Amino acid sequence: MKKNQFKYILFAYPLIFIIMASFLSFSSHKTNYVKYEFAFNLGASYNTQLVSFSIVGTKDNQIIYKKNISESSFIRQISGVELSKANPEKINYFEKYELTDCFYKYDSIKDIYVDGYNCFRLSDLWALKYGRNPHCPGDCIPAEGMLVKGWAAQNFRPSWPQLQILQQYGIINIDDTFHGEKMFQLFSDMKDSNWIYTYANAGKQKTNRVKG
Repeated sequence: MKKNQFKYILFAYPLIFIIMASFLSFSSHKTNYVKYEFAFNLGASYNTQLVSFSIVGTKDNQIIYKKNISESSFIRQISGVELSKANPEKINYFEKYELTDCFYKYDSIKDIYVDGYNCFRLSDLWALKYGRNPHCPGDCIPAEGMLVKGWAAQNFRPSWPQLQILQQYGIINIDDTFHGEKMFQLFSDMKDSNWIYTYANAGKQKTNRVKG
């Protein structure tokens, strides 16, 4: 009986060791996993764009990789019609989050939105940061279809109450990068005119208190 127990122990210990080693290897692989996500940023860019689009790699919710892409490529990758690290399954996220046509209907050949410029577009996300379009100062003549008035309480930054609203979507400062699920949640919430009203007036209320 003792001999059988000894044989069992000799067999069991190596098996336990193999299982534990496999588990640790899997855990290590999982810890090192990089998640690729769609992202945008409202910080100043080298090409003077007010909105920059990108693919980011995140680990433990920290951005460790970033590749800037054009707005049209951003739209195509999110739609699932262009190969993307952030969308290998080719999901149409615009449909998944029930976003309006204005966000994504884009004619890549003519380089224009299918529905023209009569509704809110991804390139108008700058309105979250600016009170007026920096590309159209007070004495400018707006180009056809240009959005001139932004939603921010001040010309070049939102108020503190407005920033607090945006912090719910994964940023701390206005120039931080929106990405992943929370970015799509922001897009989804912006469909609601009540959300826009709340955001715009949060800034105005704060500004009025300061002036008073």
